[in-house]
Amino acid sequence: MDRFIALDIETGGIGDDKSLLTACFILAKRADDGEIQIIDSLNLKIKPEDGIYHVTAESLGINHIDLKQHDKDAITEREAGQKLYERLKTWYTMSGSTKLIPVGHNVAFDIRRVTNTLVSRGSWDSFVSYRVLDTCTIAQFLKMTNKLPNSLTCSLVNLGDYFNCHPLGGKPHEAEYDTLLALNVLETLMTYV
Repeated sequence: MDRFIALDIETGGIGDDKSLLTACFILAKRADDGEIQIIDSLNLKIKPEDGIYHVTAESLGINHIDLKQHDKDAITEREAGQKLYERLKTWYTMSGSTKLIPVGHNVAFDIRRVTNTLVSRGSWDSFVSYRVLDTCTIAQFLKMTNKLPNSLTCSLVNLGDYFNCHPLGGKPHEAEYDTLLALNVLETLMTYV
């Protein structure tokens, strides 16, 4: 049975020079009835090794991260990378040594930041498949096949609104909320094919 690693990150802005602030990883599987079931999760609050954050006011306005409080709760990039590596290894073993399928919304960006900041690309590729399930790409395809309205914008929040599948608790642009929403959207999108 396929196991998914759903993920989302929040950063201090657009660009590789901006700080990685939070990351959420959820191990999930698809049950026989088609429902996606969560098995385990890892939520990380992250601070730069040197303690110097590179952020924009606009990004903090979107993700509502209070840097002062964040810094008190956060662990360094190195510590976060070690936690992620250990969890990936465990999840890979739990999956019968089958690579985990990454799931997310515009997930290539998230994977790139994770492999640039937390774990090496080689370590990631040891446990995670290069075959991704991107909810944005799937929704765009379904729009092209007229299974979704052409007027629908494919942002994660808009898809959640359209499918009425927002998770309880949290808010958009929080890593855990967006990861759960991407799983909910994926589960709904699977009913369209």
